[in-house]
Amino acid sequence: MKNKKLYYFLTLLIFSGGIYLIFNKIYSSLKDKLNDINTDITLLYELHSIESHHQTDTCYTKILCLGNSITKHPVKKDVEWYSNWGMAASKEEYDYVHQLQSMLRKSHEGVTVEALNISAFEQNPNINIDSLLFEHINQVDAIVIRIGENVKQCDIEAFRKNLPRLIEYCKQKASKVMITGNFWYNPTKEQVIIESAHKEDIKYIPLFWIARSYNIYPQLGDTLYDTHGKTYTIKKDFIITHPNDKGMKMIAKEIYNAL
Repeated sequence: MKNKKLYYFLTLLIFSGGIYLIFNKIYSSLKDKLNDINTDITLLYELHSIESHHQTDTCYTKILCLGNSITKHPVKKDVEWYSNWGMAASKEEYDYVHQLQSMLRKSHEGVTVEALNISAFEQNPNINIDSLLFEHINQVDAIVIRIGENVKQCDIEAFRKNLPRLIEYCKQKASKVMITGNFWYNPTKEQVIIESAHKEDIKYIPLFWIARSYNIYPQLGDTLYDTHGKTYTIKKDFIITHPNDKGMKMIAKEIYNAL
């Protein structure tokens, strides 16, 4: 009899534990989905608040884009990237930095748009910003911050803490500072960018929708040009995760509208 009671007790205990684990898993899943929904609602609000086109009387002479490989990536032989501009653009003039420059020169003759890779900040958000930017950031009219994709999950809190510090530094150097969201969508990092933009009162430009658009990625076998103007073909998957000429133009257009 005692063994039978013990058997029923253990069965009930195991059953209760299983139910608890199932409900706990469901709760965690729902919690994550609710967090994603909350971020998506915020993003929809931000998209609604951005004007489709905003032309200002500001006279730009120099704009600096701070970014990662989408902004500018030097030659990297191990992934067979032999160019030195925004990765996956077929030529320098087709990356978003130079397409933005072409758009601006229609109304701001002589304006230059320059690119600086600051992926070191993504890899170490605690980095000394002055040593990272000082030589490159003087005498600029506007700064576009275009980072986030390379921030590791374990560094998100450091990113949250230090992104405002980067923005504040840029605001001391330029009269206009804006920040884009991630090209590769990540709700947690996107929320950090939105919160930082609001905190520092700068323009936020969502880009995640571009990555979901049609035909904005290159394909294996597509032709690119190297730094000497010679053609080569894409053979590595690493390159095709980046936007092609069309995707770069869409990024440039969003930044142009915000300027």
